[in-house]
Amino acid sequence: MRHMSKFAVLAVLVSATAFGQPAQNKGLIGHSMDKASGAGYYGMSGCGLGSVLFGESENRGGQILSATTNDIYSTNTFAMSSGTSNCTPEANAHAAQMKKNVEMFVSANRAALANDVVKSNGETIVTVANIMGCDDYVYMGTKLQSRYETIFASKDDIVVADTMYDTLTSDRYLIENCKL
Repeated sequence: MRHMSKFAVLAVLVSATAFGQPAQNKGLIGHSMDKASGAGYYGMSGCGLGSVLFGESENRGGQILSATTNDIYSTNTFAMSSGTSNCTPEANAHAAQMKKNVEMFVSANRAALANDVVKSNGETIVTVANIMGCDDYVYMGTKLQSRYETIFASKDDIVVADTMYDTLTSDRYLIENCKL
């Protein structure tokens, strides 16, 4: 029986190499959202251990192995409730759209945003708070100011936006008091 478990794990790993090819095509039936959003792109099998092992597979073999893995190990309920195994809040359309809006705003207003973050207040911080469904822009401004060096470390606007988004969506107070 012990050898059978090792064989099953080995079979899954070998299959991951054979079937786990990255998806190149957007808009296929079963994709939970557009790959350009950067989230929730795990095909028809969804999130869970299978998505971790087989990644962004668009072919049937990869999807079948991913779904089978999810079914055999029955970890999806835990993964969805704990936010593990690619089952993150970002994997829903609302959060993905919010993140995209933040990225567009940062790209268009980076200099003004950086100036406002240094002061921990200003029109751009209020706008980011509105994009993220948050009324407490004062707290948000303070949070952003405390992470200024980390947020604006990159010259790439998308990296800045992603770092800022991650900073805000990992704050317990903002999670509880905003529409994140």
